[in-house]
Amino acid sequence: MEYAKVKAETSDEVNNMDSVIKKAEKWMRIRFSEDKTGHDFEHLARVARTAAKLQATEGGNALVIQLAALFHDYPDEKLVSNTNLAKEELIKWMEGEKLSPNVINDIMRAINAVSYRGGSNPIQAISIEEKIVQDADRLDALGAIGIIRAFTYGASKKQAPLDYACENAESTLQHFDDKLFKLKNLMNTKSALAMAKDRHEYMQLFIEQLKKEDVIKR
Repeated sequence: MEYAKVKAETSDEVNNMDSVIKKAEKWMRIRFSEDKTGHDFEHLARVARTAAKLQATEGGNALVIQLAALFHDYPDEKLVSNTNLAKEELIKWMEGEKLSPNVINDIMRAINAVSYRGGSNPIQAISIEEKIVQDADRLDALGAIGIIRAFTYGASKKQAPLDYACENAESTLQHFDDKLFKLKNLMNTKSALAMAKDRHEYMQLFIEQLKKEDVIKR
């Protein structure tokens, strides 16, 4: 995986950055190999690639951004029963890789800030690293891949994909209005906003096509 290189916390972290990220990728590939909810390793890898593109323009610590991107779903409450234990496991792994306490703290805060949580996450993205990882994750919920992931997650939870009258509040299509169509205006960085506009428009065209096919009411 390619990513932009910037000054890390210490010279040791600069030297070990490639190795640490590759180890993290290998671990996450194994950990999420059985995921069928749209939160698989491919999602993590896309978020990391997108975050690298944003970091190349917006700046920030590449090591913090890459590890937070790769780890952001590890303690996700939708995917694990004990989020605190999952966070402890991440910290223990990073300590084993000799990352400094400051870098570990920055990574964990970025992970805690990434979640949407109905738009009411008490931990807001403040640093550029936190903003980039949050933007990268949200971008993967938009566009063609966002459509695929939305229906994949809905199917994994046995949600109805849609209903003609658009009255089923639990359908996957309702999720577009509840969350996905709001994400464009929640981007933190100019680079992410530019990417989000195109993806947002694609999703709007998808809805219009459903109407043309008389799948949902006009």
